[in-house]
Formats: sequence, C-alpha cells, structure tokens
Amino acid sequence: MRSLFAALVPAVMRHLQAYAEVAGEDARDAAAVLARRLLALLIAAAAAFVSLLMLCAWLLALAWDGPWRAWTAAGLALGFAAAAAALALPLLRRRAPPHALFFFPRVRNEWSRDRELIRRAIDGKGRAANGGEHAAD
Repeated sequence: MRSLFAALVPAVMRHLQAYAEVAGEDARDAAAVLARRLLALLIAAAAAFVSLLMLCAWLLALAWDGPWRAWTAAGLALGFAAAAAALALPLLRRRAPPHALFFFPRVRNEWSRDRELIRRAIDGKGRAANGGEHAAD
C-alpha cells in the first residue's frame, strides 16, 4: 500500500502543477480580453461624451434667443435618459454562458478528460486508448 502511494504522489503533484499552468493561461487570456474591452469602452465613452457635449452646446446656442429654449433643454434631458436606457439594456443581458470566459475553460476541459480516464481505469476499459500497449480483455 505504501509503495502504491509512493508511486502516485509524484504523478498527482505533476498533474496539479499542470492544472496550475493551465489555470494561469486561462487567467491571462481572461485578463487580456477584459483589458482590451475596458480600453475600447473608455475610448468610446470619452469620444461619445465630448461629441454629446458639443451637440448639446450647439442645440442650446441655436435655441437660446427663441421661444423653444425650455423645450430644447427638456428634449436634451429626455435624450439623455433614452441614451442611458439604451446603453444599460445590453449590459444587463447575458450573451455568453456564465462559464464562458472567467471560469477557466481549459481547466474544466482537462478535468473532464481526467474524469473520463479515471472512470475508464476503474471500469477496466480503454487502457489501450490511454497510451498503454495492453488492451483490456
């Protein structure tokens, strides 16, 4: 029994180290995707904010001396509310499944493959498919 554990411990440790490496790759990929999305979002938000300020200033300058001054301000407020709602709706909807990016897909894939190999080893089937030369009879 002790010799069985002595042979299994290094293999389990190598396996855990491989899981840590795969998890690190998944974390780096998720961080890179998140960084690109945040940068694009910040640039788009800054550009939209500046253009919106310029549009509002232009509309108020056009309507300042006219009878539509109050209606112009009310229309701008309504436009801001509609834009806020339109921007919030896609953010509140989920497009990808919750485990798509930030739940380590490679680790999950490796774990499912390992579970299948363990199941086959326990059942006594598929030893040849695992790289061994002796097929289960």
